[in-house]
Amino acid sequence: MTTPYSRITYVTGSTEAASNALNYLLSVVDSAGSVRELCLRVIRVADEIYRARPTSAMIINTLRDILLQLDALINSGSKLPELKDAIHRFIEKKIEEANKATKQLAVIGARRLREREVILTHSYSRSVLEVVKEALKLGKRIEAYVTESRPGGEGLKMASALRELGVPVTLIVDSAVRYVMPNVTRVLVGAEAIAANGAVIGKVGTSNIALAAREARVRVFVAAGTYKFSVETVFGELVEIPEGDPALLGLTGKEKFKAYVPLMDVTPPEYVDALITERGIIAPQMVPIILKEIYGSWPPRLPEIKEAIRILESTCTRIQ
Repeated sequence: MTTPYSRITYVTGSTEAASNALNYLLSVVDSAGSVRELCLRVIRVADEIYRARPTSAMIINTLRDILLQLDALINSGSKLPELKDAIHRFIEKKIEEANKATKQLAVIGARRLREREVILTHSYSRSVLEVVKEALKLGKRIEAYVTESRPGGEGLKMASALRELGVPVTLIVDSAVRYVMPNVTRVLVGAEAIAANGAVIGKVGTSNIALAAREARVRVFVAAGTYKFSVETVFGELVEIPEGDPALLGLTGKEKFKAYVPLMDVTPPEYVDALITERGIIAPQMVPIILKEIYGSWPPRLPEIKEAIRILESTCTRIQ
């Protein structure tokens, strides 16, 4: 699906992609000339963003809140300037909260890293970078193995970012993970989403790394703010794993075989030792407890993102 938002690829980290998506939504909202046009645009862009990155819990959670808030404001009689201002303030607040949570979890995670840590990380993650940055401030020596992270190769971006922090980095091909694991003291990765059962949705290959780490008795830590906890999975909704273009594998389309290019995979909670969040370091099995604390009930009394879109669509049809 080619859309303006789909140009924001999976090479960006989850939090970074969410911020880009929300800013894109703002740019579309700002030019709306009526309440009805605003309503229809938000629905179209929300669906577009959701389809472009259906694994991002931050995007889905924030879009759901925007859709429901906009529906309530329209039904209360709010005018166009008030609606635009409310969306602006809400999105700015969500981005600020995510940035604050990332800073907080970085401080917490840095304290758990040892004085001489050799981490292995996968894909690009701002949360992981922030943890390492805080650990360096504490005077800890960090070395890193970084996977190439195919398809997409965003591991190169991660390796460069870590090197800029002064971390000695070794970039490896994905298939070398098991080979280098004996040299690693901790796996530290980010996440696209954390499911209600504690499973981690991350860049494809994460589950293989966790499996190799378990075999080598290396602990696996996942840095992810609670804004990445997926409410959709509470309802039994399965996480949709997006596929990449076969061109990412160097194929031209003339080959006489099929190509399957998943961009994400799911790591079972039993392969994850701890989640580093702004609320502390927790076991994956504690995710339902945290979700109950955040939303005040279990299961949370919230509609799925698709239902939230339908609710606002119904309201739009009544606007003259």
